[in-house]
Amino acid sequence: MPRFKPSESLCSVVRSLDLLGDRWTLLLIREVVFGTRRFDDFAAHLGIARNVLSARLAKLVEAGILMQEPLQAEGRRQGYRLTEMGEDLLPVLMALMQWGDRWLQTPDTVPVRVVERATGKALPPLAVRNAAGKLLGLADLDWEPGPGAGHPLMAPLVAAYEAQRRTVPRPVPKAGAPSAPSLRRKTPIKL
Repeated sequence: MPRFKPSESLCSVVRSLDLLGDRWTLLLIREVVFGTRRFDDFAAHLGIARNVLSARLAKLVEAGILMQEPLQAEGRRQGYRLTEMGEDLLPVLMALMQWGDRWLQTPDTVPVRVVERATGKALPPLAVRNAAGKLLGLADLDWEPGPGAGHPLMAPLVAAYEAQRRTVPRPVPKAGAPSAPSLRRKTPIKL
């Protein structure tokens, strides 16, 4: 299978990691979630080189995850805040924190607890759930080719995933062929 640059990939995971995959990016998002707005505060809190900070902030603004706004009415200094796209990363950040708290800390070393403002209670562990709220594990999940599965850059990977399934493979669109609704199963096959 040919190798492509992340920016050429159609895989959502690859494209997300291309944008968010270095440590500074998610730490900047964490800082904004915790109230940091000013460039100098980002630099001080993270110990990040100013040129790296400037590049990462510019990348997040260009991508639409952060936006700049005046820190004060009629002020010339700009601060940063999350856009709607950036706020959609909140579950990602919370899941990383909870995973780190569970596996990399002890109960006595957890540095920050995120609580619900109205109740002061800690958030329950984030988990994959179905529409009815039932907790789902890996064995409960399946995948199916999406609308872009027939794209020439994705078709070989989708075909490889289908070939390694532990159940009967389904038909996969040929490269360049649009995905047809008939390829989608109404009931998922368990892995």
